[in-house]
Amino acid sequence: MIKKLGLILILLVWGWSVPLSSMAQKQVIYKGRVSCEGKGIEGVAVTDGFSVVKTGKNGKYKLPADLESSFVYISSPSGYTVPVVNSVPHFFQPVSSGEKIKAIDFQLQRMDVDDSQHGFVVWADPQLKTSEEALLAREVASDLKKLVDDYAPRPFHGLGAGDIVGDVPALYDSIKSLLSLSGIPFYQSMGNHDMYFTKRSNKKAEQTFEKYFGPAYYSFNRGEIHYVVLNNVFYLGRDYFYIGYLTEEQLAWLEQDLAHVDAGSTVVVNLHIPTTLNEQDLKQFSYSTISQSVANKHALYELLKPYQGHIISGHIHQNSNTIISPRLIEHNVSAVCGAWWQGPYAEDGTPKGYAVFEANGSELTWYFKSSGYDKDYQFRAYAVGANPEQPDFVTANVWNYDPEWKVYWYEDGQRMGEMELYSGKDPETTKAYSDKEKLAYKWVDARKNNHMFRAKPQVPSAKITVEVVDRFGNSYKQDLD
Repeated sequence: MIKKLGLILILLVWGWSVPLSSMAQKQVIYKGRVSCEGKGIEGVAVTDGFSVVKTGKNGKYKLPADLESSFVYISSPSGYTVPVVNSVPHFFQPVSSGEKIKAIDFQLQRMDVDDSQHGFVVWADPQLKTSEEALLAREVASDLKKLVDDYAPRPFHGLGAGDIVGDVPALYDSIKSLLSLSGIPFYQSMGNHDMYFTKRSNKKAEQTFEKYFGPAYYSFNRGEIHYVVLNNVFYLGRDYFYIGYLTEEQLAWLEQDLAHVDAGSTVVVNLHIPTTLNEQDLKQFSYSTISQSVANKHALYELLKPYQGHIISGHIHQNSNTIISPRLIEHNVSAVCGAWWQGPYAEDGTPKGYAVFEANGSELTWYFKSSGYDKDYQFRAYAVGANPEQPDFVTANVWNYDPEWKVYWYEDGQRMGEMELYSGKDPETTKAYSDKEKLAYKWVDARKNNHMFRAKPQVPSAKITVEVVDRFGNSYKQDLD
């Protein structure tokens, strides 16, 4: 009897020590059905951003949810799409903790073409601040529409790599409308200029973004590829300060999400702040660059180890490709806006534009699409004397370069060898932003980049040709006068 009383007391004390919210969390349940044309779809992942469950044979699910949940949403399966409203795919439904049990159904739409061969584009940093800039962005959107039409009937979707606007949420509808002109859904990630930084905490800073675009992190499937969108902008709760960081909430969710993806599959992760900027950043951590790279990047790398991984990022307004490991590469995509809509180039000389990826089964190929140019415009070369930094050299800016690319120079048709990689400024970009009186943002300027090449001709009077061969064997040439 005494032992029983003691056990009862222990249980009572334990019950009093557990917060009521924790007990209530276990009682919040969402349930429903995922279907297409009236037929339930089995094996669809359903989540509230904390837990992940899969639908049964009849398409039904039951999701024990967290009180902190703002959405219940699905990871749409390959072969299907979801309704799209003004460029935004609606794979989610907002929820509140007021009801303990709520039925939420999702309707899928069957694709009318095989999506094992598909494509996607990456729009990084449109960063709209004014209606005038929205008009300039419409020109790039028109370029995108032509590209998508040229690929038809191959299905396409868009990934937004953050900084959709420049701290002006009123322009969200404008960019949604212009992206809708392309006719493809855009899966957006949140950037530092998309956060509501007058809120008291990181969680609150996501609310404006979520109002327009849905959950700040989620996944979906297309063909043989699994796509993940994360929010790695962590607001510090003071002024506009933030760091690159993935919360445990997201990492724990991602671990569950990837548990349903076969090892060896191709996984594309889209986020705003790069996980790595260069080789030095891979080896050491610097507090001074905590807003330019992800502090706990290795946690993400660990989760991606079983897969063929591609990380897509923006933020830096420069183009770079970093091979993190034999199975993981990061594509840091230059800005759609170039240098904040001040001219034709980003500060590293990359033309304003976007990245294009082609999926053939589980394999990806890619290139950078400069707005207003065809896909063969992959570098810009300068004759001897045209680059003030390298007056005695032929130089070239190869903006989508990675170590698998080759850059050669020819004299009178004879290949002389590979050009030397160096760090420097693009001369056209220096010229474009030299007159500060013409710039709305006086701080815009050419910056050094790590994709410049040079070669000193042996015969100064020879006809010079520069050839660039990308990692996929595509050759691009430019003759210099």
